Amino acid sequence: MKIAVVADVHLHDLHGGYGMLEEGGGELALRTLEDTMASTRVFNESYPAFIAVLDDIVQRGIRDVVLLGDYSDDGQLGAVSAVKGVLSSYEERHGLRFFLTFGNHDCYGPEPRHQAKRLTKADGLQPVIVTSDENADETALIRSDMRGMSTLEAMDAMADYGIAQPDDVLHWETPFGDSDQPKDRRPAGSDASGLDASYLVEPQDGLWLLMLDANVFQKVGNVWELRADAAWDYVLAARPYLLAWITDVAQRADQSGKTLLAFSHYPALPLALAGEGDAVKAACTPDWARRMPSPESGRQLAKAGIRWHFSGHMHVGGRIELDGLVNIAVPSPVAYPGGYVIVNADSDKVDIETVRLEAVQGYDAAFPAYRAQAAPTGDRAFSDALAAPNYPSFLRAHLQSLIENKHLPEDWPPEFRAVLDTQIGQLFDVDALGLTERWPQFTPLPLRQMVDDFYFLRGDGTTNGLSAEKIAFYRDLCAGTMVEESVKTSGLQDLIRFLELFRALVR
Repeated sequence: MKIAVVADVHLHDLHGGYGMLEEGGGELALRTLEDTMASTRVFNESYPAFIAVLDDIVQRGIRDVVLLGDYSDDGQLGAVSAVKGVLSSYEERHGLRFFLTFGNHDCYGPEPRHQAKRLTKADGLQPVIVTSDENADETALIRSDMRGMSTLEAMDAMADYGIAQPDDVLHWETPFGDSDQPKDRRPAGSDASGLDASYLVEPQDGLWLLMLDANVFQKVGNVWELRADAAWDYVLAARPYLLAWITDVAQRADQSGKTLLAFSHYPALPLALAGEGDAVKAACTPDWARRMPSPESGRQLAKAGIRWHFSGHMHVGGRIELDGLVNIAVPSPVAYPGGYVIVNADSDKVDIETVRLEAVQGYDAAFPAYRAQAAPTGDRAFSDALAAPNYPSFLRAHLQSLIENKHLPEDWPPEFRAVLDTQIGQLFDVDALGLTERWPQFTPLPLRQMVDDFYFLRGDGTTNGLSAEKIAFYRDLCAGTMVEESVKTSGLQDLIRFLELFRALVR
């Protein structure tokens, strides 16, 4: 039994026109290079990257595809319509079947939400704001299809992709029974904020896919806010029935010999852990730590019977395990390293293969516009990205820019950033640790190189991107510098914290 799992496509509709161009006329409506380089995902490349993923899935002979949420740019009516056009094409031409759940960029609870984007034509000049908000500045273009969907609208729009009961599956149910009507998809007596698009589906004999809607909304003032940070903590608190249903599903799967795989948009475990037993804790930078569930949430899901859970949201790959629950982080096609996951499952074994996107035809369609936008700035990050010879190199340049301009300033204080160009051997007592003799080629490296490697390792989810020797050096350094005496520069406690986080990636 084989399926493909694709996360965080974030499809931007290149061909939507948006009132600037004739819709479907062949000209592209583009997001700006500045916005692209400032985001944790690339925009204009999403369409060709998604096509490349689906073509690869077809070539491998896989029929069933799980979409882990954030399939659209921001849940806009036009972007979702473009997603459905792609999915329908692959259903009709190649017989693919799609089963999806919602992410934080797909719907906004009981009420829709206005969206606004900066767009340009192919020349890259004179960007304009396109928005659904009729009260926007008079220079903006007002487009109703820029509005982000409510949850009810999203359930209706994506009904054909597992949200409603499909015709050609062996089993389908929700936490509330076998009705696929929206009125029957929430606890008795709850309001529209209680809508839950979770479902269980059996697309292949013996394979159960537990699709969990982990979007929990709470009204703050006059606005419905999504509890996307530490999402599973909120899900388990707000939806106690869900854990009971999961437990029942897991027991039935075990009794009937079904292979049960669970999916939601958000991680069920922190994607990096440190410590043992009851002392296990998240080993993440501040931004990541804020977005991770507590280990206790993962323990509750493990106790309920989930053994395999697949998540997106963080745009990285990786595997983490706690108390028998394995969380597979599925990489996004629009962020480094770029890819998706194949799952090969039978009754007693689950194999995971991460597929890296290599050839993406048309990934550089926006480059002429980017060059026009980059020319006046002289920005090195822009130049590096535009010099990329292929899609993986472009994503790598994109992440390198994020490291410099986003991750470092947000994750580390000025004192830490001030020593980035200092050699590792000058910051840590590498002689006492025996590292100078064992690894003379690495101790002269600047701390900046190690920091870059940290973020690339975090994105990749494996140590495959670095040499075995370099990984061994980092392991020796992290293992030897868990005591403050190994840090030569006084007052830099963040060096110890950095090494603790790095250790969690390479242990």
